[in-house]
Amino acid sequence: MAKKNSNVVREAAFLMAAQMICSVIGLIYRSPMHLIIGDIGDGYYQYAYEWYAIILLLSSYSIPSALSKVMADRLAKHQYRNAQKVFYASIAYVLVVGGIGALAAFFGAPFFLSRQPDAVLALRILAPTIVLAGLLGCLRGYFQAYNTMGPTGVSRIAEQIMNAFISVFAAWIFTRPFAGNESLVGKLGAAGGTLGTGAGVLAGILYMLYVYSARKKRIDRNLRMERGRKTESYRKVFKVIILMVTPIIFATGIYNCTAIIDQSIFTWIMDKKGVDPREVTRQYALFSYRVKPILNIPISLSSATSTALIPAVATAISKKRAEEATKKINECIQLSMFLAVPAAIGLIILSYPVIFIMYPTGDIKSAAVLLSLGAVSVIFYSLSTVTNGVLQGLGHPGEPVRNAAFALGINILSAVILLTFTDLGVYGILIATVLYAFAVMFLNARSLKKYFHYKHDMKRIFFQPLRAALVMGGLIGILYWVPAFLFPKALGNYIVNAVLTLAVVACGILVYIVLYTTSTRMTNAEIRKLPFGSKIFRLLKMLRVR
Repeated sequence: MAKKNSNVVREAAFLMAAQMICSVIGLIYRSPMHLIIGDIGDGYYQYAYEWYAIILLLSSYSIPSALSKVMADRLAKHQYRNAQKVFYASIAYVLVVGGIGALAAFFGAPFFLSRQPDAVLALRILAPTIVLAGLLGCLRGYFQAYNTMGPTGVSRIAEQIMNAFISVFAAWIFTRPFAGNESLVGKLGAAGGTLGTGAGVLAGILYMLYVYSARKKRIDRNLRMERGRKTESYRKVFKVIILMVTPIIFATGIYNCTAIIDQSIFTWIMDKKGVDPREVTRQYALFSYRVKPILNIPISLSSATSTALIPAVATAISKKRAEEATKKINECIQLSMFLAVPAAIGLIILSYPVIFIMYPTGDIKSAAVLLSLGAVSVIFYSLSTVTNGVLQGLGHPGEPVRNAAFALGINILSAVILLTFTDLGVYGILIATVLYAFAVMFLNARSLKKYFHYKHDMKRIFFQPLRAALVMGGLIGILYWVPAFLFPKALGNYIVNAVLTLAVVACGILVYIVLYTTSTRMTNAEIRKLPFGSKIFRLLKMLRVR
């Protein structure tokens, strides 16, 4: 049993490492694309992408989670043919539902973006990707059901590399003839940038098909070995998928539709206040294009943990092994907080240099303040993302739906009040977002206690990493801000700032790892299960703390 638990955490750590690479690539390419398409283009791109994301969520994005859960149940009972039927049925599902979503995005774009018509072209270019993303999700969910996260991790990296290259190249090609025309550069640059999304998904599909074909003989052998067992009808399989997918769709849809709702509320209220549409776009881009992708890096690592956790918990529950499920939940939540807490502290302290490195032009100070204030949401979102996966794996997918819906009500109410009765502008959207993340985290924790009698070990999952992170934060604050105060002109240079920031971050990571692993008395085996665990272990041995 210990080996199985270790496998889950190791697979989660692998996905985290892959997601970290993807997030860094995704963040890096946004900087040159921003220089090409400008603040207006940033806004158009984000307006279109957020509508694409919500349509994808409501159509086929939830397939990997649902497919891995349903297949894992059957694989635990060695029902290989039934598991394969689930896979084929899920492909049919995404072709139909994803196709409807793609048509809705293409033809509904003028309606969805009626207040931002220059973003319509970008959304229409994204529309076909909805079907492709569904197919990629089926392939990833298939291997996740086998608790094999390697293909998913590698395909994500391939997807992001292709996305980065094509996005920047297409944005440059589309805007070259219209240099100097801010409106056309923004509109066409955003449209060119969205081409990379589809190209990246296609690259991921090709890789996953290669992996699937390489393992086809083993799959066929398992199917041949299973004889004399009655298989489920496709009608029953479709029913199971729909019953599983529907609540997950609502959960992820509500969980992620805050971006669309906030976008709509912000645009509508600012328009009623008489704010120029371009100024509205610029303000919204500060938060949605510059700040949110940075916050999403540590949050996406928790999403990787959730991906690995759902089939593992589902298998343990299917075999009536509650103790095993509890241990997996504990380890994955602890792993998530190990990364989220220091990330939040680091972003609070180093928000300005991080923004300056990524987006050296435009309103750097406002974006830095937004990043610093929003950093605490990293902890809330990370924990709620993992607990969403736990509740789904436990067979209570409806709970995240109810919790997210209640939190969404808080988000809407707070956003409307703050934007209507104050002059906070986009800061009001940020506060509403933080309140939403906290509400989901709190409600999910209550649901876990209700259905599984599970209670967070606050000392291990929060206070231990917080203690190490606060020491780290004090150190990096001194190392960066003392030189910045003494030599402001030197730190105003991009290269000098970038070198100092990277050196300070590296020092902070090193101090945090040493403090955390020694204060928690982690064993060598536990250290090796962390993302890049073998390298961390070798580093600790070099420093003679192991």
